[in-house]
Amino acid sequence: MTRRIVVRLLQAAAVLAVVATAVFVLLQFAPGDPFAAALDGTNVPPSVRMEWRARYGFDLPPAERFVRWIGALAHGELGYAASRHRPVADVVADAVPRTLLLVGVALALGFAAGILVGLVQARHHRRWPDRLLGALTLGGVAMPEFLLGLLAMTWLGARWRLFPVAGIASLGDTATWPAWERALDLLWHLALPAVVLAVGVAARVARHQRAALLGVLGEDYIRTARAKGLGEWRVLWHHALPNAIGPVLALLGLALPSLIGGAVLIERIFGWPGMGLTLFDALLARDYPLVLAAVLLATVVAVVARALTDVVAESVAPRRARIP
Repeated sequence: MTRRIVVRLLQAAAVLAVVATAVFVLLQFAPGDPFAAALDGTNVPPSVRMEWRARYGFDLPPAERFVRWIGALAHGELGYAASRHRPVADVVADAVPRTLLLVGVALALGFAAGILVGLVQARHHRRWPDRLLGALTLGGVAMPEFLLGLLAMTWLGARWRLFPVAGIASLGDTATWPAWERALDLLWHLALPAVVLAVGVAARVARHQRAALLGVLGEDYIRTARAKGLGEWRVLWHHALPNAIGPVLALLGLALPSLIGGAVLIERIFGWPGMGLTLFDALLARDYPLVLAAVLLATVVAVVARALTDVVAESVAPRRARIP
C-alpha cells in the first residue's frame, strides 16, 4: 500500500512538472505581456515601459523567468496578477470556492440523474422508455455545453425570465438580507449553469450505468433473487446496482476535470465569477502568472480526483450480493 501511494505521488509530481513547463513555454510564444494593452499604442515614454516590465521581470530571458517562477512556487508564492492589481493567491482564494460550488453541484446532480436514468433503462430494457431515454442521453453526450448554455440562457433566462442570466447574486444590497434568503438567491443564480454542466455528465453516466447493469443482470445471484420472489426494482436496487456501480464511479476521475474545463465557457456565458471566468479574463489580459496558477490548480484537482476515484472504485469493486 505504501509503495502504491509513493508511486501515485511521483506520478502526480511528474504530471505537474510537465504541465507547468508546457504551459510556461506556450505562453512565451503568445504576443505581448500583461502591460501591452495599457502601454503600447499610447504616448507612454519607452523608459516607463521598460520600468514596468523590469519591475515584474518581463525583461528577463524566458529561461531565467522560468527558474524564478519555479523558485517562487516552491515557496508558495504565485506572483502578482497585474490585470486584477492583486496577488494571484488572493484572486484564486476568491474564485476557487465559487467554481467548486458550481462543479460540485453539477457533479452531484449529473451522477444522481445518470444512475437513476440507467436504472430505468435497465428496468425497461428494449422497450420504449429505454429507447427514448437512450436517444436523449445520446443527444446529451453530443450537444456542446456552450450551445446548451446559450439556449438555456436565451429561453429560460432572457425570454421566460425563470432564472437570472448572469451573476452570483441579485442586484441591490443583498448583504442586509437574511441568511436563508441569500442562500435561496445563490441557488437561483446557480441553477442554470449547474444544470447545463450536469446534463453532459448525466448522459454519460446513464449510458455507462445501463451497460453495467445489463452486464450483471444475467448472473446467477440475480436469478436467485428473482426466484425468491423479489420485485424487479428491489433486485435492481439492492443486488444489481451495488455490483454495477464500480465502473460508473470510475468516471469521477474523468468527469471532474472535464467539468472544470467546461466551466471556463459556462462561467463566461453566465457571468459566474469563478476560476473559469478568471482564467478567461486572464488569457485576454495576457496575465501570465494568473494563467499559470489557474492551469496548475486545475491539474492538481484532476490528479487528486483520479487518485481518489481509484480508491473509491476499488472499495466498491464488483462483488456477489448476498441474497437474504
